[in-house]
Amino acid sequence: MRRFCTSGPVDKKTCYYVERPELMKEAIDHIENWRYFTVSAPRQTGKTTFLNEIVEKIKDKYLPIFISFESYMNKDEKDFLETLVEDINRSYKKIYKEEKLIEKTPKNIDDIRNTIEKLYITKGKELVLMIDEFERFDNERLMNQFLHVIRTIYHSREIYGLRSVILISVGYLSGILEDNASPFNIAEHMEVPYFTKEQVYDLLNQHEKETGQLFEEEVKELIWHNAGGQPGLTNALAYDLVAKKAKNEKIVTKSHFEKTLYDFLKKYINKNIENVISKAKNEKDLIMRILFEPDKIEFDISDERIKYLYLNGVIDECNGYCCVKVPLYYKKLYNHFKPQINGEKSYMATIKDTIKPYIKEDGSLDLNKLIRRYIKYIKQRGAIMFKGRNYYEGVYQYNLDQFLSLYIEAGEGKVYPETQVGGGRIDLLINFNNKEYLIEVKADITGNEYEKAKKQLIEYIKRKGLKEGWLIVYSSSIEDFEYILKKYEDKKLHIWFIKTNFESPSKIR
Repeated sequence: MRRFCTSGPVDKKTCYYVERPELMKEAIDHIENWRYFTVSAPRQTGKTTFLNEIVEKIKDKYLPIFISFESYMNKDEKDFLETLVEDINRSYKKIYKEEKLIEKTPKNIDDIRNTIEKLYITKGKELVLMIDEFERFDNERLMNQFLHVIRTIYHSREIYGLRSVILISVGYLSGILEDNASPFNIAEHMEVPYFTKEQVYDLLNQHEKETGQLFEEEVKELIWHNAGGQPGLTNALAYDLVAKKAKNEKIVTKSHFEKTLYDFLKKYINKNIENVISKAKNEKDLIMRILFEPDKIEFDISDERIKYLYLNGVIDECNGYCCVKVPLYYKKLYNHFKPQINGEKSYMATIKDTIKPYIKEDGSLDLNKLIRRYIKYIKQRGAIMFKGRNYYEGVYQYNLDQFLSLYIEAGEGKVYPETQVGGGRIDLLINFNNKEYLIEVKADITGNEYEKAKKQLIEYIKRKGLKEGWLIVYSSSIEDFEYILKKYEDKKLHIWFIKTNFESPSKIR
């Protein structure tokens, strides 16, 4: 029986597998047309699995060799050539179940040309050379020599029988291949994308058909939204659900998913997520702005910081701006980089404060009353919390999130930051007694941005089939706190303006 594989490359015999026919056709077309091209994708996106599939499809017609430069750091010429031959022989044995392809190690880098030509003559098949982790080859002199050999072969490729060379990396290799004489055309660079929604559902449907265990439709949607189609995360969430949370049960429910999501956010050490956090730490100031000032940082790949985060799968481009597109990444980064507001809990809720006064007779949440309690806290602590600090919008959001969570969780509810709502993302979503409350947070916005925020929130309310929503506007230009109720047809907007310009504590008498 197959399963969800959480580490690659994926074996189609033992793992559920998603076909990528359009991507495969593009790669095969490049090979058929003698193209030398590059492939990139962040880790755990399935690129190695995809390339292994290419090997299977072309091995009868061509002679594919798939090696990795992962261990090629700090090698001199002799060591490089010996390791290269050993790796080529291992790949050949794995693909064709035959012994050595190359008997003799090339005398030098340039002698690689003769070795390739002999292979073509001996085997009668054109060679397709695929090199993974190419950026790990850190001997610049040897790398340039090796690429020079490839360039030389390219101009007489039919004679040498080197039909295609594919260089694979985590990120773009444009800096390495910038020489105008390079046979690697940037226009033919390929990226291995995340799964589409249809592909995620296909993966889950394979499990349903083979085991009889079903996913609730809402669970499929939650897996798609939280993993954002990231192959490694998609498989990891699905595996945890079927192997741990809903093991031996006929249906995987939303309750099972909530437990899985909690574990990924709070308990598990997932190597994919840890890698994203590690890379984000290297550009902390920028990632803080991207997290806490949404739609403010323009996406520009020529910015080395943005390029670094993008190539390592941390951020993406959303309508021209930098964003963290994978919601589970966002939530982990949000928790990791959230501003520290130490010691505030005792001010947010004293021994006299409970959730009871904020629950209506029908069991619903009196959110406006709870926000008034929040304002009481801000009036008490605003001079310390907000004065003289250049806060990102998300800092206010986290302060509100922390306050609401303190009360809502006491009533066995949940507060979810940055939650998908029908193609958009709401800042805070409260689930309390099976009822949802949407909160959009803005800080120091203009009049045009204010109007846009109201329209955006109304759209979110409609998509969720709700009757009301809350817009919280933090402002350093208002004189006092204010509440406004706006009605749009049968929808209500509760708008709260939160003052942030306080006297410093030393001036308060």
